[in-house]
Amino acid sequence: MLPTATGRRRPAPGRPSASPEPGSACKRSRPWASTSPTTPCRRIHDRLRRIDHPGDRPVLSCLIAAALWAVALSLFRDPIRRIGTDTVNLFKCTVGGTVFLAAAWSIPGTGLPATGDSTWLALSGVVGMAVGDVLLFVAVREIGVQRALILFNAAPVITGLAAIGIYGEHLTALNWLGIAVILAGITLVETDPLRGSVSFEGQQGLAFWGVLAGLGAAAGQSAGILLARGPLQRVDLLPASGLRLSAAAVALAAFMLLHRQGRQRLRRLRPASWPRLALPTLLGTVIAIYFMMRGIRDVPAGIAAALLATTPIFALPITRFFLAEGIGPRSVAGTLLSVAGVILLGAS
Repeated sequence: MLPTATGRRRPAPGRPSASPEPGSACKRSRPWASTSPTTPCRRIHDRLRRIDHPGDRPVLSCLIAAALWAVALSLFRDPIRRIGTDTVNLFKCTVGGTVFLAAAWSIPGTGLPATGDSTWLALSGVVGMAVGDVLLFVAVREIGVQRALILFNAAPVITGLAAIGIYGEHLTALNWLGIAVILAGITLVETDPLRGSVSFEGQQGLAFWGVLAGLGAAAGQSAGILLARGPLQRVDLLPASGLRLSAAAVALAAFMLLHRQGRQRLRRLRPASWPRLALPTLLGTVIAIYFMMRGIRDVPAGIAAALLATTPIFALPITRFFLAEGIGPRSVAGTLLSVAGVILLGAS
């Protein structure tokens, strides 16, 4: 049986919440809350906890994660061309998982969760970050970038429908309208002929296996969110993020070692390339994953998936002003549509 996600009520304005801190047990079960020595990791963790409350605009957490991914993707652009997408993905998952687990172990009382929650979190990392990414790359190779990303945009719909049966999260009509408007805006941006997106060699027709891989990537993203949502109601965000990333890194390493081309690309990951990977890994994996996990925990799964899919919208100003790529009327219209969709979700 999948882990269950408990519903949360936002406290009335001016009234303190009576519920324990999200993602943690009550303070009486954590004696370190008031007696542990102050360390740099402890101070950072305490600062994060002050903003780590479901009433503090969790929708904004998803949008921050999407924006940071846009910045990281632009910084990863050159390393991806040099050493390959799967190699970059392996590096960022390995480093990110190590950082999160080290931070969790350095803070008293924030160790690994129970075996059951650890299993679900690790599985969500493998399915969402490893299998989903591999299938997305296959779809890009078979049917092209734009068609692959359009199919990948089915993830919020799959997530919202699956969450009804798994967690009993019934979205309102306004929720579904907001999701539809966001996805329509993203589709407009991704199909803008002036956008100058990265091209890949391969068949550009709607090949059967490419379509299947694109839908599989969307399903992987959806499954990753759904598998993590339940444990995140009980597990601190630091060890949860570390488990997801570490499990994804192990799966990616195994996949690459089993294939000759993967082993060849793995040899390109030399220490000389690490400095160029450090900043985008910090922004797009360490910081962004923290906000993403917080959003998955506090926002209904379908809404979280839609908000996390807005990365192409945030990428527009970066590609326009820093990468000198064109932006046409379709991208402008898509951006306005997506903003309207976010407003609808925030209002609901």
